[in-house]
Amino acid sequence: MTYLIGADVGSSALKAALVHPEQGVVAISEQTYPMHRPHPDWAENDADDWYRALARAIPEVLSSAGVSAREVSALCLVGQRDIAVLLDEAGRVLAPVIHWTDRRDPEETSALYDGLGRETLIERSGTLPIPGLVLANLTWTRRHQPEVWRRVRHALQPKDYLAYRLTGDVATDPTGPTRSVLNDWRTGTWSPELCAAAGIPREILPDVRYAPWEPRGELGGAAHEIGLLPGTVLVAGGGDDPAAALGSGVIDPGDVSIGTGSSMSWRAVDSRPRFDPTGIVGLMPHVVPDRYLHEMVAVGSGTTLRWLRSTFGGALDYAELIAGAREIARGSDGLLCFPYVEGATVPVQDDQVRAAYHGISGHHRLPHFVRATLEGIAYQYPALLDVLRDRGLRVDTMTISDGEARSSEWNQIKADVLGQPLVPALRVEAPSIGAAILAGLGTGAFSSAREGVDQVVEVAPRVEPGVQGTDRYRELRRQWEEVRADVFPRFRLLVS
Repeated sequence: MTYLIGADVGSSALKAALVHPEQGVVAISEQTYPMHRPHPDWAENDADDWYRALARAIPEVLSSAGVSAREVSALCLVGQRDIAVLLDEAGRVLAPVIHWTDRRDPEETSALYDGLGRETLIERSGTLPIPGLVLANLTWTRRHQPEVWRRVRHALQPKDYLAYRLTGDVATDPTGPTRSVLNDWRTGTWSPELCAAAGIPREILPDVRYAPWEPRGELGGAAHEIGLLPGTVLVAGGGDDPAAALGSGVIDPGDVSIGTGSSMSWRAVDSRPRFDPTGIVGLMPHVVPDRYLHEMVAVGSGTTLRWLRSTFGGALDYAELIAGAREIARGSDGLLCFPYVEGATVPVQDDQVRAAYHGISGHHRLPHFVRATLEGIAYQYPALLDVLRDRGLRVDTMTISDGEARSSEWNQIKADVLGQPLVPALRVEAPSIGAAILAGLGTGAFSSAREGVDQVVEVAPRVEPGVQGTDRYRELRRQWEEVRADVFPRFRLLVS
């Protein structure tokens, strides 16, 4: 048994990677599922969609590689951290899963955080309290769905829910409590004090029992449901962002990983935790030993591009959509995009900000809007880089992961805006690849995270900033920031 499988439970798709310890990535499968939006500003997942996607993805990677289930030694699951699946005593799902991009009641969430004390929440959890996190979503259920709340026995993250379905084990790893605003960053587990203050029973939250690289057991009869065999080792895994960092080779101090999925995440590695009293830079253990990740999440960045594609892109995929923007000059002929469809989180927090396009003229076509969106996302980069450096974090190598790494045009825009070289990951399924490396660590296929990265992770040539592009974007970004400063206050008038 030599093959390893890593699976990542994302917002809109589950991705599985089949990896051989010596050959690297052998096959990839992506299984999509919908985001349900029953009301404006609501966003929900169906937990059963994740399990069905896993049951499709694993047979697909095995079939495409001509590998049998008996050749698979281990499976590792990683996934979203900011949401909770509510289960009853029998393990049944009680309600749709409130997604972390959900903004159903920002005023109530703000009042919740104010009542508990924002500084107290940051000091204890190391996390900036924003809408959509586990504390806010559990509190909404407690207040608005009491018939559901009184039946809740477990609140599990996606990968822990799938592990429960496969093994019956209720537990998590040290990355699990992070970004919940119910955790204690110093102890690496849940905070009894925050749970009590918020009215969240500590006992519904899973115990932290495994390191991400440790086995949490073997699959039983449920293995057949997902195309594997009983006895296959299940390695604990961790959050999607630290797994993405591992899967793009970001494991040493000075390494920074940047990924844009639904949100834009920056993850900087250090050998010790650096607490940020503002909460802008969140703190968590890495999924590799003796390393910490310092994370910033800008919600809505990737969702803005997804909205543009789904609304106006027709049958175009992302590559085709972005390819059309190559012919548009820097600055998109005066069109500006502010990519805040789900509010602003870093470096400025404003829950009521929404996305906007500014300067629309009659000659602007879809490619202008696409390029303006890519530029609007990239214009946030320099401020985020400054935040990391202001916190004393080294920034030596900046790696681009996730689907955006495929786009040479977008990577060039980002390098020019930053004035810094970027290293695109050659394969963009970084979280699932990171999960497969963890599967190898848990079974001894890799002796260290460095060995796993060297054997599995591939990167493309560096993207160097161009002098002309950097100079031009310095001026364009200044204009963008001036307009943003004028537009931001007006959103409160529109939503009031």
